Amino acid sequence: VGNEVLFRGDQDENTLVKYINEVKKNSNGIPVCCVDIYNEFISHPALVNACDKLLINCYPFWEGAHIEHAGVYLQEMYNKVKAISNGKEIIISETGWPGNGQVVGEAVPSKQNLMYYYLEVQLWAAQANVKLYYFSSFDEAWKIHSEGWAGTSWGLWDENENFKFN
Repeated sequence: VGNEVLFRGDQDENTLVKYINEVKKNSNGIPVCCVDIYNEFISHPALVNACDKLLINCYPFWEGAHIEHAGVYLQEMYNKVKAISNGKEIIISETGWPGNGQVVGEAVPSKQNLMYYYLEVQLWAAQANVKLYYFSSFDEAWKIHSEGWAGTSWGLWDENENFKFN
């Protein structure tokens, strides 16, 4: 129910929990969740209680992590949510690294760093048995206006569907 609506300020916690509970009434036992930035779950315990699973978006890049520490940083994000999850399953619904764009703190976008981060997080998730969805398959040129060049270049393939790592 929603994607990053607390992070963007589209909904407040009470309204979002109300929507989640409304969907649950008609879900026939299907798990009901929402997706938001990992720290929104930490800051909103009622949201944790309302969701059947916790779908967290984690971007060490946007928090300025150096590429050499980004994988560990992701694990810290995950573990912070795990500590408040009440035993609920946690799925990393988005994580990634841009191949181009502005530097954020110590986070440098580049094709090499994109692939380094991709491999590191895939290996960790497999070893730790954590469900993880990598963002993104394809570059998205339309994001230039809201996220700058970094927003356009998260994909493993470019906007013309060419694999970046031949």
